[in-house]
Amino acid sequence: MPRESKCRRVAFLPPVKAYNPVGVPPAEMQEVVFKVEEIEAIRLKNHLNLEQEDCARMMEVSRPTFQRILTEAYAKVADAFTNGKAIRIEGGSYCLGHGHCRRRERQLDYMEGCRFYDSGLELNSVKQSNEINNLIAVCAESSDLSSRVQERFGKCIHFWIWNPVSKTFSLLDIQKSNIEQGQGTIGANALVQAGVKALIVNRIGPKAFLILQRANIAIYNGANEKIVSEAVQMLQNQQLNKLEAPNG
Repeated sequence: MPRESKCRRVAFLPPVKAYNPVGVPPAEMQEVVFKVEEIEAIRLKNHLNLEQEDCARMMEVSRPTFQRILTEAYAKVADAFTNGKAIRIEGGSYCLGHGHCRRRERQLDYMEGCRFYDSGLELNSVKQSNEINNLIAVCAESSDLSSRVQERFGKCIHFWIWNPVSKTFSLLDIQKSNIEQGQGTIGANALVQAGVKALIVNRIGPKAFLILQRANIAIYNGANEKIVSEAVQMLQNQQLNKLEAPNG
Protein backbone atom coordinates (compact mmCIF):
# COMPACT_ATOMS: atom_id res chain seq x y z
CA MET A 1 0.00 0.00 0.00
CA PRO A 2 1.56 3.35 -1.03
CA ARG A 3 2.44 5.82 1.73
CA GLU A 4 0.05 8.76 2.04
CA SER A 5 1.53 12.12 1.03
CA LYS A 6 2.49 14.53 3.79
CA CYS A 7 0.17 17.48 4.28
CA ARG A 8 1.04 20.63 2.34
CA ARG A 9 0.27 23.88 4.14
CA VAL A 10 -2.48 25.87 2.44
CA ALA A 11 -3.37 29.42 3.53
CA PHE A 12 -6.38 30.06 1.30
CA LEU A 13 -9.42 28.16 0.00
CA PRO A 14 -10.88 29.35 -3.32
CA PRO A 15 -14.40 30.79 -2.84
CA VAL A 16 -15.55 29.16 -6.11
CA LYS A 17 -15.01 25.42 -6.48
CA ALA A 18 -16.17 24.82 -10.06
CA TYR A 19 -16.09 26.51 -13.49
CA ASN A 20 -17.97 25.33 -16.57
CA PRO A 21 -17.26 26.30 -20.20
CA VAL A 22 -20.05 28.13 -22.03
CA GLY A 23 -21.70 26.33 -24.93
CA VAL A 24 -20.78 22.75 -23.99
CA PRO A 25 -23.79 20.46 -23.36
CA PRO A 26 -23.70 18.90 -19.87
CA ALA A 27 -23.85 15.40 -21.35
CA GLU A 28 -20.67 16.05 -23.35
CA MET A 29 -18.77 18.02 -20.72
CA GLN A 30 -15.51 16.66 -19.39
CA GLU A 31 -13.75 18.08 -16.37
CA VAL A 32 -10.32 18.56 -14.89
CA VAL A 33 -9.96 18.18 -11.12
CA PHE A 34 -7.46 20.41 -9.32
CA LYS A 35 -6.19 19.52 -5.88
CA VAL A 36 -6.42 22.32 -3.33
CA GLU A 37 -2.61 22.48 -2.96
CA GLU A 38 -2.27 22.88 -6.75
CA ILE A 39 -4.44 26.00 -6.64
CA GLU A 40 -2.39 27.25 -3.69
CA ALA A 41 0.83 26.76 -5.67
CA ILE A 42 -0.55 28.84 -8.56
CA ARG A 43 -1.76 31.52 -6.14
CA LEU A 44 1.58 31.90 -4.42
CA LYS A 45 3.70 31.81 -7.56
CA ASN A 46 1.54 33.60 -10.14
CA HIS A 47 -0.92 35.72 -8.16
CA LEU A 48 1.31 36.88 -5.29
CA ASN A 49 4.45 36.72 -7.48
CA LEU A 50 6.56 35.12 -4.76
CA GLU A 51 9.91 33.48 -5.46
CA GLN A 52 9.78 29.70 -5.74
CA GLU A 53 11.90 29.28 -2.61
CA ASP A 54 9.44 31.42 -0.64
CA CYS A 55 6.48 29.50 -2.09
CA ALA A 56 8.00 26.20 -1.00
CA ARG A 57 8.63 27.60 2.48
CA MET A 58 5.04 28.83 2.79
CA MET A 59 3.70 25.38 1.84
CA GLU A 60 6.24 23.58 4.04
CA VAL A 61 7.60 21.47 1.17
CA SER A 62 10.93 21.18 -0.62
CA ARG A 63 11.58 23.22 -3.76
CA PRO A 64 11.47 20.11 -6.02
CA THR A 65 8.13 19.10 -4.48
CA PHE A 66 6.72 22.59 -4.99
CA GLN A 67 7.92 22.57 -8.61
CA ARG A 68 6.23 19.22 -9.18
CA ILE A 69 2.93 20.49 -7.71
CA LEU A 70 3.11 23.63 -9.84
CA THR A 71 3.98 21.72 -13.02
CA GLU A 72 1.03 19.37 -12.54
CA ALA A 73 -1.25 22.37 -11.97
CA TYR A 74 -0.01 24.09 -15.15
CA ALA A 75 -0.67 20.89 -17.14
CA LYS A 76 -4.25 20.82 -15.90
CA VAL A 77 -4.74 24.49 -16.79
CA ALA A 78 -3.52 23.77 -20.33
CA ASP A 79 -5.78 20.74 -20.64
CA ALA A 80 -8.87 22.62 -19.45
CA PHE A 81 -8.35 25.71 -21.62
CA THR A 82 -7.17 23.88 -24.73
CA ASN A 83 -9.86 21.21 -24.70
CA GLY A 84 -12.75 23.21 -23.27
CA LYS A 85 -13.11 21.16 -20.10
CA ALA A 86 -14.81 22.14 -16.87
CA ILE A 87 -12.71 22.81 -13.76
CA ARG A 88 -13.44 21.44 -10.31
CA ILE A 89 -11.36 22.03 -7.15
CA GLU A 90 -11.41 19.38 -4.46
CA GLY A 91 -9.30 16.96 -2.47
CA GLY A 92 -5.56 16.70 -2.09
CA SER A 93 -3.09 16.41 0.78
CA TYR A 94 -3.23 19.73 2.57
CA CYS A 95 -3.71 21.38 5.95
CA LEU A 96 -5.34 24.73 6.73
CA GLY A 97 -4.08 24.99 10.30
CA HIS A 98 -6.30 26.41 13.07
CA GLY A 99 -6.24 22.96 14.69
CA HIS A 100 -8.77 21.31 12.37
CA CYS A 101 -7.52 18.09 10.79
CA ARG A 102 -8.98 17.47 7.34
CA ARG A 103 -8.00 13.79 7.41
CA ARG A 104 -9.35 13.07 10.90
CA GLU A 105 -12.37 15.31 10.31
CA ARG A 106 -12.26 16.74 13.81
CA GLN A 107 -10.65 19.42 15.95
CA LEU A 108 -7.32 18.29 17.36
CA ASP A 109 -6.08 18.67 20.88
CA TYR A 110 -3.25 21.20 21.17
CA MET A 111 -0.23 20.02 19.12
CA GLU A 112 -1.76 16.56 18.65
CA GLY A 113 0.49 15.27 15.91
CA CYS A 114 0.06 18.34 13.70
CA ARG A 115 2.92 20.76 13.07
CA PHE A 116 0.50 23.24 11.48
CA TYR A 117 -1.67 23.58 14.60
CA ASP A 118 -2.63 27.21 15.26
CA SER A 119 -0.66 28.44 12.25
CA GLY A 120 -3.55 29.00 9.86
CA LEU A 121 -3.11 32.25 7.99
CA GLU A 122 -4.81 33.80 4.98
CA LEU A 123 -2.38 35.71 2.78
CA ASN A 124 -4.71 36.56 -0.09
CA SER A 125 -4.81 40.26 0.77
CA VAL A 126 -1.12 40.81 1.49
CA LYS A 127 0.08 43.84 -0.41
CA GLN A 128 2.99 43.22 -2.74
CA SER A 129 4.28 46.61 -3.96
CA ASN A 130 7.90 47.58 -3.37
CA GLU A 131 6.86 50.50 -1.17
CA ILE A 132 4.76 48.30 1.09
CA ASN A 133 7.49 45.66 1.31
CA ASN A 134 9.86 48.25 2.85
CA LEU A 135 7.62 48.97 5.83
CA ILE A 136 9.15 48.57 9.30
CA ALA A 137 6.90 47.83 12.29
CA VAL A 138 7.91 48.72 15.84
CA CYS A 139 6.15 47.09 18.76
CA ALA A 140 5.43 50.05 21.06
CA GLU A 141 4.34 50.43 24.67
CA SER A 142 1.65 52.99 23.82
CA SER A 143 0.03 54.94 20.98
CA ASP A 144 2.42 57.83 21.65
CA LEU A 145 5.19 58.07 19.05
CA SER A 146 7.66 58.88 21.82
CA SER A 147 6.94 55.60 23.62
CA ARG A 148 9.56 52.91 24.09
CA VAL A 149 9.79 49.54 22.36
CA GLN A 150 7.47 47.00 23.99
CA GLU A 151 9.27 44.24 25.89
CA ARG A 152 7.02 41.33 24.83
CA PHE A 153 5.26 40.89 21.50
CA GLY A 154 2.36 39.03 23.12
CA LYS A 155 1.41 42.13 25.13
CA CYS A 156 1.61 44.59 22.25
CA ILE A 157 -1.49 46.25 20.80
CA HIS A 158 0.25 49.34 19.35
CA PHE A 159 2.52 49.15 16.30
CA TRP A 160 4.19 52.18 14.78
CA ILE A 161 4.95 51.55 11.10
CA TRP A 162 7.73 53.46 9.37
CA ASN A 163 7.53 54.05 5.62
CA PRO A 164 11.07 54.79 4.34
CA VAL A 165 9.69 56.09 1.04
CA SER A 166 7.47 58.83 2.50
CA LYS A 167 9.56 59.00 5.70
CA THR A 168 6.46 58.99 7.86
CA PHE A 169 5.07 56.94 10.74
CA SER A 170 1.55 55.54 10.90
CA LEU A 171 -0.12 53.83 13.87
CA LEU A 172 -1.60 50.34 13.70
CA ASP A 173 -3.74 49.50 16.73
CA ILE A 174 -5.05 45.96 17.00
CA GLN A 175 -7.82 44.39 19.02
CA LYS A 176 -7.15 42.85 22.39
CA SER A 177 -6.98 39.10 22.80
CA ASN A 178 -10.12 37.00 22.85
CA ILE A 179 -10.70 33.49 24.12
CA GLU A 180 -10.06 31.70 20.83
CA GLN A 181 -6.89 33.44 19.76
CA GLY A 182 -3.89 34.80 21.69
CA GLN A 183 -2.66 38.37 21.47
CA GLY A 184 0.56 37.32 19.74
CA THR A 185 -1.31 35.48 16.98
CA ILE A 186 -3.63 38.46 16.43
CA GLY A 187 -0.70 40.84 16.22
CA ALA A 188 1.26 38.62 13.84
CA ASN A 189 -1.70 38.26 11.48
CA ALA A 190 -2.27 42.04 11.53
CA LEU A 191 1.36 42.72 10.58
CA VAL A 192 1.26 40.21 7.74
CA GLN A 193 -1.90 41.78 6.32
CA ALA A 194 -0.32 45.24 6.66
CA GLY A 195 2.52 44.04 4.43
CA VAL A 196 5.44 44.94 6.67
CA LYS A 197 8.95 43.75 5.83
CA ALA A 198 10.57 43.91 9.27
CA LEU A 199 9.53 43.95 12.93
CA ILE A 200 11.39 45.42 15.91
CA VAL A 201 10.54 43.91 19.28
CA ASN A 202 12.47 42.67 22.30
CA ARG A 203 10.90 39.24 22.91
CA ILE A 204 8.54 37.09 20.83
CA GLY A 205 6.92 33.71 21.39
CA PRO A 206 6.92 30.65 19.10
CA LYS A 207 3.43 30.98 17.59
CA ALA A 208 3.81 34.60 16.49
CA PHE A 209 7.37 33.95 15.35
CA LEU A 210 6.22 31.06 13.15
CA ILE A 211 3.49 33.14 11.48
CA LEU A 212 5.87 36.03 10.76
CA GLN A 213 8.64 33.74 9.56
CA ARG A 214 6.34 32.02 7.08
CA ALA A 215 5.33 35.44 5.77
CA ASN A 216 9.04 36.25 5.26
CA ILE A 217 9.03 39.09 7.83
CA ALA A 218 12.42 39.64 9.47
CA ILE A 219 12.36 40.06 13.26
CA TYR A 220 14.94 42.15 15.13
CA ASN A 221 15.71 42.88 18.77
CA GLY A 222 18.33 44.85 20.67
CA ALA A 223 16.46 48.16 20.99
CA ASN A 224 15.81 47.84 24.73
CA GLU A 225 14.77 51.09 26.40
CA LYS A 226 14.80 52.91 23.02
CA ILE A 227 11.91 54.97 21.70
CA VAL A 228 10.26 54.09 18.40
CA SER A 229 12.23 56.46 16.15
CA GLU A 230 15.53 55.45 17.75
CA ALA A 231 14.77 51.78 17.15
CA VAL A 232 14.10 52.41 13.45
CA GLN A 233 17.35 54.35 13.15
CA MET A 234 19.25 51.49 14.79
CA LEU A 235 17.79 49.04 12.27
CA GLN A 236 18.73 51.25 9.35
CA ASN A 237 22.26 51.50 10.78
CA GLN A 238 22.40 47.68 11.08
CA GLN A 239 22.78 47.89 14.87
CA LEU A 240 20.04 45.39 15.76
CA ASN A 241 20.14 41.60 16.01
CA LYS A 242 18.09 39.47 13.61
CA LEU A 243 16.26 36.71 15.47
CA GLU A 244 16.53 33.21 14.01
CA ALA A 245 14.30 31.62 16.67
CA PRO A 246 11.65 32.73 19.19
CA ASN A 247 13.06 34.11 22.44
CA GLY A 248 10.01 34.79 24.52
